[in-house]
Amino acid sequence: MLTRFKGRDTIKTWGLKLAKTKCHAKARVAVARKLAIVMHAMWRDDTFYVGDPDAEAHETDSAYAAKMQRLSLARS
Repeated sequence: MLTRFKGRDTIKTWGLKLAKTKCHAKARVAVARKLAIVMHAMWRDDTFYVGDPDAEAHETDSAYAAKMQRLSLARS
């Protein structure tokens, strides 16, 4: 989540800030633990996770599919 995920997320932002003050390995473990706690709460309460409620527009599945189709056509 700290390196592969390119989107905006409150946990990622928190982890990157932590990685600047502590070592990157400790930040990875802290982010993994926080994600585990969030996922358990989602499972327990049957809720959804909204990583960045202030984001202007979240990509929908159809928008993502259209984007991937454009990329695959551009590569061919």
